[in-house]
Amino acid sequence: MGKKFQKSFSSKSNIEAIKQSGKEFLSDRKHSNHLVDILTKLESEETDVQLVCVRVLHKIFNQLLASQQMCLQQADTDKDKDVTSEGKYSKWLKERYADAIQQLLGLISSEQSNLQELSLCTLMKFVASEGQNPLTHTQATHLTFPVVLFEMILGKLLSQQQNMSSLIGRFQEYVEYDDVRYFVLKTLRKQLKDSSIKKTDIFLGNVFCMLELMKVPEVKEDQLLDNFISLKPGPECVTKVTTRKEQQKIFTSAWLEFLQNKLTMSLYKKVLIILHEKVMPYMTTPVLLADFLTQSYNIGGAISLLALNGLFILVNKYNLDYPEFYSKLYSMFEPGVVHAKYRARFFHLADIFLTSTHLPAYLIAAFAKRLSRIALTAPPCGSSIILQFIYNLLIRHPNCRVLLHRDNQQEEFDLTTDPYNINEQDPAKSRAMDSSLWEIKTLQQHYNHNVANQAKRCDYPLAHTESDFGEILETTILQLIEKETSKKIKEGIPTNFEEPKSLVMDIASGQLWDFSS
Repeated sequence: MGKKFQKSFSSKSNIEAIKQSGKEFLSDRKHSNHLVDILTKLESEETDVQLVCVRVLHKIFNQLLASQQMCLQQADTDKDKDVTSEGKYSKWLKERYADAIQQLLGLISSEQSNLQELSLCTLMKFVASEGQNPLTHTQATHLTFPVVLFEMILGKLLSQQQNMSSLIGRFQEYVEYDDVRYFVLKTLRKQLKDSSIKKTDIFLGNVFCMLELMKVPEVKEDQLLDNFISLKPGPECVTKVTTRKEQQKIFTSAWLEFLQNKLTMSLYKKVLIILHEKVMPYMTTPVLLADFLTQSYNIGGAISLLALNGLFILVNKYNLDYPEFYSKLYSMFEPGVVHAKYRARFFHLADIFLTSTHLPAYLIAAFAKRLSRIALTAPPCGSSIILQFIYNLLIRHPNCRVLLHRDNQQEEFDLTTDPYNINEQDPAKSRAMDSSLWEIKTLQQHYNHNVANQAKRCDYPLAHTESDFGEILETTILQLIEKETSKKIKEGIPTNFEEPKSLVMDIASGQLWDFSS
């Protein structure tokens, strides 16, 4: 107990000493060596000591940058005999500033999240201070963004060995600045092109987290971007940083460089999920994603579905010519789709893909027939989704209602005469329009009364408006079982078709057990 108290007391006194050293350094140059002491104590193993050192260094160097005490007026070499004592002091401060930056960069990789965040925020404060008060004199028409320091910070955030997703999330507030966003994208593209950097899964995950934060702001065509963390350039200074079109170009090239890498399946899904909302709107030419999405479709499974979603956006919104789209969607309707974990998303997207009332009747009929076949062997929750999906298709496309009511009733129930070819991959050649939805009639005899009742809807005129099947998309077989078992049961459930009169059977019933005859 005594040792623990002694250690705590020592730590507190050390912290107070560090704070006092910082104040004395800023008050009088004769305490300049205090800065070296603070940098030394930053290497302490005690997190509390490190935290206070970072805060004190932040205060010291922000004040030094603001007062331009580290801004050298002339050549800062030891060989230059004309260097004044003031110049030597400025040079020494600049060297200590470089030492502080290196130590703070190392702390970004710390296992302590609070130390990581504080180090990152301190370094970004230095970026802002350097941007406002450059270490070297520049013309007013030039950008003052500290590119070298910024690239070192991003180099740590884009680690090849450490997942930095949480810390990158903390970085989000800075990408609202137009100059920060531009140099983030420029650095990302540079690192992705650099063959000397090993593109590990962790590195690519960190790059994705950073790319996901990027949004190019909407401005008028002739309006310049001016939300800068560094000094705002004069109106006569028009650079790539200040124009939205140039930011779109570098945004596009950074994403295309990223997509050329081999991604893990989980990262692949994350990319495909955000493409239509967070990437396509900011690209100069979204159709450049067509090759990536086409290759993604060939992977299969959930990747194929998500890839089709991206292709649909390109076809529908960006006028991509892709005639095979609905054939590819049709081929994805297999019996296993009702068992897949992405079932809800699959049917939600498929419903969106088939929303247009301009789609040909033969195409809608092919989807309805293929789904009705799948419903025959699907679990109850899957059959419910499919039936609702088919009804919505028929409401949306009245020309296909002929599938419910054929004149030849004998053909409707004779499986051997069904002209529909489920093995045909081309919906136009499947002959679905010549068939009927006899499968729905069959489902009226389903063991689950919910499915049976839903199938009986085809015996009545269809509604004029579609039903929202969003609620049943997430329904599972366990939920159906729980729903059935939670129902109140009436007393006196019959266990025999004939009510017994006594415990002893009559003679006639007893003779049933005689096997001698």
